[in-house]
Amino acid sequence: MQKLRVQNFGISLDGYSAGPNQSIDCPVGVGGMALGEWFFPTRTFRRMHNPDWTANLPDHLSARQDGAAGIDDYFAARGFENVGALIIGRNMFGPIRGAWANYDWKGWWGENPPFHCEVFVLTHHARASVAMQGGTTFHFVTDGIEAALQRAKAAASGKDVQLGGGVATVRAYLRAGLVDELHLAQSPVLLGSGESLFTGLDLLSLGYRCVERVPSSRTTHIVLTRS
Repeated sequence: MQKLRVQNFGISLDGYSAGPNQSIDCPVGVGGMALGEWFFPTRTFRRMHNPDWTANLPDHLSARQDGAAGIDDYFAARGFENVGALIIGRNMFGPIRGAWANYDWKGWWGENPPFHCEVFVLTHHARASVAMQGGTTFHFVTDGIEAALQRAKAAASGKDVQLGGGVATVRAYLRAGLVDELHLAQSPVLLGSGESLFTGLDLLSLGYRCVERVPSSRTTHIVLTRS
């Protein structure tokens, strides 16, 4: 059966998945990049992203050129297995608010995004689909989270759908009880403020339970599933 999965989703010790003051220069907020420090050195991340981009990582995240193996890479790679389509929120696609004034903006990832599948972007403002290099096509969905999920499942052709974020999008799907699996990477950092993932959510009442907890040197991998 097709699943809706949240994978490789960073969270701080105090429950934030994005820091405060998000901007085009700081897309995950002040301090938010620390939540990805387990992911950036992995072999999976290096294979997904442009070498010019990874070359700009701080020295302590560089690892070897082809990326590091191990527990973190295992979970990173597992997050992309059997995924046929992706759903993301408007803010994850880009920093633009309101009506689409700039149609030149095609996402944070350049001309060849790492998804290589159909990506459904939740928005209140209609826009024509955007086909990118490498098989990624962005579709803009204006009729809600359930419509986006229905379209994504159809596009996935029997494979699972990955829910990519950001925080508000994941919260909306969790609140609706639509997420089948949630993989969190809880990093040993405090953000103090920002976008909290679980505030106001009763995951136990929604049917979620922890089925895996695996620590690494940089993070702790936690997997929740819905009964």
